[in-house]
Amino acid sequence: MADYFQTVIDTRAGLAEADHLARHVVLLLSGRGIVAGKPSQEGGYDRGPNANDISASEPGASWAGHEAIPPVYSHLQVLIGRLTHSDDLSEFRTPRALCPSCGRTLEDLDGNWHSATQAWISGDDDAGLLCAACGKESPVAAWGYESRFGFGNLAFRFWNWPPLSPAFLEEMRRELQHPIVLVKGKL
Repeated sequence: MADYFQTVIDTRAGLAEADHLARHVVLLLSGRGIVAGKPSQEGGYDRGPNANDISASEPGASWAGHEAIPPVYSHLQVLIGRLTHSDDLSEFRTPRALCPSCGRTLEDLDGNWHSATQAWISGDDDAGLLCAACGKESPVAAWGYESRFGFGNLAFRFWNWPPLSPAFLEEMRRELQHPIVLVKGKL
């Protein structure tokens, strides 16, 4: 059995504001009955009675079609800290990265992506990658990852929820006042 997740990543929140923004979003979601107001013993926020309000499924639809087997997790996990987020938590591999200048795929024969990512995690926002196609260097976090990978100091991981609606994702972007990335995957 696999556990599925959708991670909404705030790509611009600084570490200094991440905790405040996380509390704001949890308060907003708990106030609407989407999640519980306090974390459970597992460390996440359980689904509330109105959790389906943020899904892309039809209004009034049940969760039954989405979960044939009860999942291990079914809550919102708030992640604060300088983290990378992948679509596959069971195996780490270099994702396909697209140059922000020319759109070409990164040719990483020397493993520079891993070095740049580690430098970013350590606090270097300018840790860059050189594009072999156009010759421009761009920060590793600025490269495109086609919703398979993301960088951020704040993320909201929805474990085993139906697909999040575009309207909810736009609401999250407005509330956070930063660009967001959605990474879907499994454990």
